[in-house]
Amino acid sequence: MTQNDYIHIYDRDLQRLITEMEAYTDPEEIWLVAPMISNSAGHLAQHLIGNLKTFVTQQLAGFPYQRDRDAEFNSRRFSYGELLKELYALKAEVVESIKRIDDLQAPYPKLIKDVCEGQSIDFMLGHLLAHLAYHTGQINYHRRLLSTAVIPAQK
Repeated sequence: MTQNDYIHIYDRDLQRLITEMEAYTDPEEIWLVAPMISNSAGHLAQHLIGNLKTFVTQQLAGFPYQRDRDAEFNSRRFSYGELLKELYALKAEVVESIKRIDDLQAPYPKLIKDVCEGQSIDFMLGHLLAHLAYHTGQINYHRRLLSTAVIPAQK
């Protein structure tokens, strides 16, 4: 893909994530889980913020960020309004970060571990895009399950 392709798709898919989060009729529902479901939509959104800030905005463009991955899944780091604000800011930062990339084929800076040996920035952007889409789909499913009232949700 080209740099413009990545800008377009990340902008589109981060907007899809925001739209999913805004579609909850009761803001407290983002923190609910149903039996056999591990994560709430709020925790998945926090995880996506931490993931993309770590691997795109910080690593590729130098935006400051200190990740607390454990807190992404185990605490409510944001109110509903703050979470939406963070997602809108994330979208802008990710797009700006991709604009700053000089060479998509350059090696991705090693941060923690390789996803694939010799991975390029292009490879990592594709990998992270799939991760974003996967969790956005989970959030969509979570919201629709809760709205049917077929499965009892638990706090």
